[in-house]
Amino acid sequence: MTWAETIVGCLKQYKVRFINYVPDAVGERILSLVREDPDFEILPLTREEEGVGVVCGQSVAGKRGLLMMPTSGLGNSINALASLPIPYRIPVPMLIGYRGELGEFNAAQVPMGQATPAVLEALNIPYFILRRDDEVARLTQGALKLTYALESPVALLVSTQLSGWKGEK
Repeated sequence: MTWAETIVGCLKQYKVRFINYVPDAVGERILSLVREDPDFEILPLTREEEGVGVVCGQSVAGKRGLLMMPTSGLGNSINALASLPIPYRIPVPMLIGYRGELGEFNAAQVPMGQATPAVLEALNIPYFILRRDDEVARLTQGALKLTYALESPVALLVSTQLSGWKGEK
């Protein structure tokens, strides 16, 4: 089973129905698995902060959604996270394609990649970095359990060590 299949299985286990996403190579691995699966509904987003509001609305309606975005999208969503799900205690599970660390070829990806853990820590958002196949199920299940127990955002960062390095162009 691939890491993406493991994540999809965990989403089903936790009854996550809506996959809300800003396009990203890591997210595409998940989307390719859920597009034809009747257990999921997929919603493309134009911006990451829009996704924060959408997942919050899904939660308030009694449904569960996931927000998928690239690393750079975290920067776009800071105010939305700080002003809606954090103060109002709304669970927002996030799956973030984590760029800018080991093996990165694009220098523009490095600053936000390096800042990501500190940004999440500054917002008191728990995060877990998926680096190895053997830890994907445990960390994904734990993160989903935590977001619903805390009623707060929780982030899973999918490292390029797990998802594969992008080829240089």
